Amino acid sequence: MSQVADENKESSDRESAQPQRKWNQGAIALLGIMVIVGGGIWGTRQIFTSQPTPPAAAQQRGSQATPVQLKELQARTLVNSSQYVGNLEAKERVILRPEAAGRVSQILVESGDRVQVGTPIVQLSPDRSQAEVDRAQADVEEARSAVQTARSELASREAEVKDARAEINLQQEEYRRTKFLVEEGAQAEQELDRAQRNLESARSQLESAQKQVEAAQSRLEEERAALRSAQAQVAVIEEDLQDTRVLSPISGTIGDFEIELGEYLAAGDAITAISQNNVLEVNLRVPIEQADRLQKGLTVEIINPNSDQPLLTGQISFIAPQVDMGAQSVLAKATLPNRNGKLKDDQLVRARVIWDKQSGVLMPTTAVSRLGGQTFAFVAQQSEETDQLVARQRQVQLGEIQGNSYQVLSGLEPGDRLISSGILNLSDGAPIMPQEDSDQ
Repeated sequence: MSQVADENKESSDRESAQPQRKWNQGAIALLGIMVIVGGGIWGTRQIFTSQPTPPAAAQQRGSQATPVQLKELQARTLVNSSQYVGNLEAKERVILRPEAAGRVSQILVESGDRVQVGTPIVQLSPDRSQAEVDRAQADVEEARSAVQTARSELASREAEVKDARAEINLQQEEYRRTKFLVEEGAQAEQELDRAQRNLESARSQLESAQKQVEAAQSRLEEERAALRSAQAQVAVIEEDLQDTRVLSPISGTIGDFEIELGEYLAAGDAITAISQNNVLEVNLRVPIEQADRLQKGLTVEIINPNSDQPLLTGQISFIAPQVDMGAQSVLAKATLPNRNGKLKDDQLVRARVIWDKQSGVLMPTTAVSRLGGQTFAFVAQQSEETDQLVARQRQVQLGEIQGNSYQVLSGLEPGDRLISSGILNLSDGAPIMPQEDSDQ
């Protein structure tokens, strides 16, 4: 019995000690929590009480800002244009051809030389010689002598006609006198017959002399025609000799020669081209989809392929009335002054047709960022919380490239301070530190 009582007492003591241990553990846990909370409060106070003054804070944040360059956007002229490949053509251009046949004995200029009207270009060895000219001149002198002989003969025949007429007058007077005497019985009838025969003989001589005059006149005309023919032949031969030196008909630049020394040329064979490059035309094939935008007077620029800057500027001067069905395009020509001779005939060039111009802003291509198929730009703005400049991201719509810049159709306005460099590590709201304004 005493053993059972002892066991019950020990069990009762253990049960009374267990709540005591649980209470002690809870107290310890609560004390730990209070220590942690108290430490947090103390640490927080230490942080707030140890923070620097606002200027110092700004300086600390500024040291973490991204260095960038800013560009204040200004209103610019935006150009709506299209580019094409065109070929240049001189406004005045001739193909030099000889008027007489011959062998090329001299080429007096070189390709690319500038020449004036009348400059000798090529010398030909003629088929004809000076001996032919001399023979033709001798024929002329012979014909001229024959004309003189015929003229003298005509004068002689005309004198005979004059004498024959005088003889007729004399015989007519003798016939009238003899007839009067016969009628008066002073002379015999035979004398009147003799006077009649003499008068008829004089008339026959006049008729013969007149026929000889006509013949002499015919011979004179024939000799004169022969003289003219001989003179014409001399002119032809001399012209052929002169045509062996081929002269430039215009002032311009010599093209490539299509001949060689010693080559035989027929009349009309091509020698070279001579072009005046001070005024050029550019031929443009404009797609039919844009043909309705063409109009005379539109500005056309010839573009330097290295700098994209205009070399020459002109205006549309011709628009073809029909469509090239094979190329589905319309031919347009623009006239270009080329006073400094930068461009050449037959040269291929890049040409820009300016459809219209309007006011807007341009942004450098280096200031564009792209994300998820969209286009963005960063502008500098004052933070609402601090006086720090921060980057603000804006979605923009871009147009054509103009030089080294994009046309901005929407998203930016004149006066915006565009972040033009250092955008790779930027995000919306990131602090920035301007290094240098590059306003343009």
